[in-house]
Amino acid sequence: MLLFAQRGRLVCTDSFPGLVSFGEFRVDFAKMALVRNGGEVPLTATEFRLLAFLLCNAERIISRREFLRVIWGYRPDTATRTVDIHVAKLRQKLERDPANPIHVRTVHCVGYQFVP
Repeated sequence: MLLFAQRGRLVCTDSFPGLVSFGEFRVDFAKMALVRNGGEVPLTATEFRLLAFLLCNAERIISRREFLRVIWGYRPDTATRTVDIHVAKLRQKLERDPANPIHVRTVHCVGYQFVP
């Protein structure tokens, strides 16, 4: 199943697999679950949507504006630190060293990029 943006919301299609693995993680889209080495990593609904959007757009640099529009439905002119705060929380759960992320990278002055 694939999640993509359509009018500010995520939409699923069948062209993306229901399970995605990267590193020591497995993501089960049907169960909205993130599993690390056999143990489930608790994610909020927003953190899961953020992770799903990153996975579906792996390697692509995604601007903060795009995250705000797709994940939160905010207008493009909204000024907020919401994206940065949620990415930091997601990094705490994904990265061995959140200060030096491997998977969710900051692209200075632009946004974020997911690297499997």
